[in-house]
Amino acid sequence: MAPAIRVARHGFRVTEDLVSYMAAATAGSVDFLTTDPTWAIDFAPNGTRLALNDTMTRKRYADTLEAVALKGADAFYTGAIANATISALRRANGTMTLEDLRNYTVALRKPAQIEYRGFKLTSGSAPSSGGVALSVMKTVEGYERFGDPALVNLSTHRLDEAIRFGYGEVGIRLLVSFLLSLSPFFFSFPVLFFSPFSSLESSGLLAGLRLND
Repeated sequence: MAPAIRVARHGFRVTEDLVSYMAAATAGSVDFLTTDPTWAIDFAPNGTRLALNDTMTRKRYADTLEAVALKGADAFYTGAIANATISALRRANGTMTLEDLRNYTVALRKPAQIEYRGFKLTSGSAPSSGGVALSVMKTVEGYERFGDPALVNLSTHRLDEAIRFGYGEVGIRLLVSFLLSLSPFFFSFPVLFFSPFSSLESSGLLAGLRLND
């Protein structure tokens, strides 16, 4: 984590993109980046919002990363960082407790993987959006001229519909997986198609279904 700690502690240049993001975040509302002390310590350390080419630091973030690097994950889920996190959430009417943080466990899942036009693509599986992206890629793979500049409108239409289908498919899988977690006897028929996928390679639906133009 040393490079990230160094950048956060010693600062980085405020770019055109960051200026645009700050303006968009506060458009039509109170400039919380300047008026809220929690945000102002980073975005307006001298009382006015940082401008183009100024140097921005994230010293609290650097301290957090350093603590985790030196003491491991427990430094985040217990102790001073946890106390500060819960206190901030409580002030904002949040409901998370120290016990929630202390009892948090990481779920390890196999990555999702597909073959796409001779390449092996790997991404995070459900519930992340990696499965959605791979589902989309597998759908558009069936169109030989997908991405051809001469067919940009048609390719855009196909991509849009593939994204719609990808989110719908993953949503169904997650819903059924959740229901099954409530009771292993909820369904009496095979649900392999709906199970949280670690691989999309064998999905007959993705390989065989193509959208109507």
